[in-house]
Amino acid sequence: MIKRIITPILMLLVTVALVSWGVTGHRTIGKIAEKHLTPKAAVAVKDLLEEESLADVSTYADQIRSQDQYKYTAPWHYINVPAGLTEQAFKDTVLAKKNDNVYKALLKCEADLKNPAKTREEKIFALKFIVHMVGDLHQPMHVSRSEDQGGNKIKVTFLGNPGNLHGLWDSGLPEHEGLTYEQLAEKVDHATPSEIKTWQKDDMLKWLYESYQVSEQLYADAGKSSDFDEAYYKAHIPVFEERMEKAGIRLAGVLNAIYR
Repeated sequence: MIKRIITPILMLLVTVALVSWGVTGHRTIGKIAEKHLTPKAAVAVKDLLEEESLADVSTYADQIRSQDQYKYTAPWHYINVPAGLTEQAFKDTVLAKKNDNVYKALLKCEADLKNPAKTREEKIFALKFIVHMVGDLHQPMHVSRSEDQGGNKIKVTFLGNPGNLHGLWDSGLPEHEGLTYEQLAEKVDHATPSEIKTWQKDDMLKWLYESYQVSEQLYADAGKSSDFDEAYYKAHIPVFEERMEKAGIRLAGVLNAIYR
């Protein structure tokens, strides 16, 4: 696959248009997950997706969200929470929410995929959204604040080019690595067996709280300076790479548990 070269200016324009890890991030997560599926889960996924891979379908939810019949899925990509919550207060807030959000939608799609009464088409839809939503809830700015639309209203510059905090974390930082999603997956997929076991055992609320903790720090960083340079990128490489790695490992864990 020919590596795509994106200039800094084009990269920032792309970050405005794309959402939720962008193409590179979501496909990286799908690629990592594929490597950690059990044989039984891999067969079940293949049966539903046929010639498509988890990486291929990882952006399906973004591709259809603007269509009239799927606009109801827009809240499935994020969850809004107040600032400054303790872990318990955060969990209580998430569980108390009555409106649609990524947490509720992921639980619904997991149940649909396991439900023998659902049609094949409904299960394919659920699987594609699971792949996407596990990625979304590991993107820190998808577990953030409503007043600034998850950082979309927070203007920043990256390497001198204008954008916003949400877009920078969706696509700006992953694209700045200059790697294909296959290369990025190979780079970050190095969890030990012990880490894999722990990450897959973690409750989904813990996944969300991890993202919340990161987003709180990103808000604090942006409050100090909105002009980000190469130093910002280098300081945050471990953060966004770990979020993608955990997302891929945990996505595999979700599917392995469904297809025991």
